[in-house]
Amino acid sequence: MSLSLVRSQPPVTRRDAVVDALRDAIVTGALEPGTFLRETALAAQLGLSATPVREAMSVLQAEGLVEIEAHRHKRVTPIDLAATHDLLDVQAHLWRLGYVRGMPQVKPAQLRELRVQVERYALVIGQGQESLPVGRLEAIRASHAFHTTVIAAAANRELLRVTLDRLALVARFILLRGDATISHAGLRLHQAILAAITIGDHAQALAHFDTLAARMIALADPAIAAAQPSGD
Repeated sequence: MSLSLVRSQPPVTRRDAVVDALRDAIVTGALEPGTFLRETALAAQLGLSATPVREAMSVLQAEGLVEIEAHRHKRVTPIDLAATHDLLDVQAHLWRLGYVRGMPQVKPAQLRELRVQVERYALVIGQGQESLPVGRLEAIRASHAFHTTVIAAAANRELLRVTLDRLALVARFILLRGDATISHAGLRLHQAILAAITIGDHAQALAHFDTLAARMIALADPAIAAAQPSGD
């Protein structure tokens, strides 16, 4: 596994650069769940001192991507289905609240942004890239940008914060365990939400959002997961 600090938009600090590199590696599974993280080795690989790596670990711990144990061992947070189910359940309620408060405030500029993200998702499906990790990640990012645009319209900083601080953790779970949701059906739900918001039918938009959220939460249902083939 190799790490790179090259970004399309350079981060402000070295710590931010390390956070970006490690977050990407964890979300994509390049650093697998449960992998122990050694600061000195990571620092050497990135060509940095241990200090920004140590600081980055604290940030990623706050995001739920890294566990720091009592004896200071650090590892990529394992995927725990029960904990993930709880997380997705809570996030769905928070995002729904964001929709309720955000939709009445959506302006033309935000509608244009929603269309951009739907088109971004559609491009992945149209090119048949949903079966590739890079395509799935692009669709996940488009979906999250879509929801964030609606929630941000509410102009409530605390609501936005609590819906974003576990976003990378959710993205990792979808990418590694819930790739089946990145599909024509998933695209149609995003398109339906956009269409409903565009005409001001907020009840219909919420109904489509609830369907989308239910699909996500079901992915982490231990009973459903146990019924899946072992290679799934």
